[in-house]
Amino acid sequence: MFVRHVPDYIASLLTPASDIPSQSSLCSSSNCDLVVPRTSRKIGDRAFSVAAPRAWNRLLTNFKLLHLTASFKSKLKSFLFHAAYTGNTV
Repeated sequence: MFVRHVPDYIASLLTPASDIPSQSSLCSSSNCDLVVPRTSRKIGDRAFSVAAPRAWNRLLTNFKLLHLTASFKSKLKSFLFHAAYTGNTV
């Protein structure tokens, strides 16, 4: 999965849903989703360990399954431009 493409200090802050036994059979694990930690305060929602998984989980599944960084960047850029100019976010 994507964790092989990031430095260890960042990967340690992210937990794939497929690594959690109770979630491994859920749809979220097959979509390459990340576990979003719960926070009790609004400021906690802005922490990288919460905001990054939330943003990653919002991406389309076919983006998350891409293995090449260049392909991911290209498709993400096109998606974001389309969303910005049409107002459509999937």
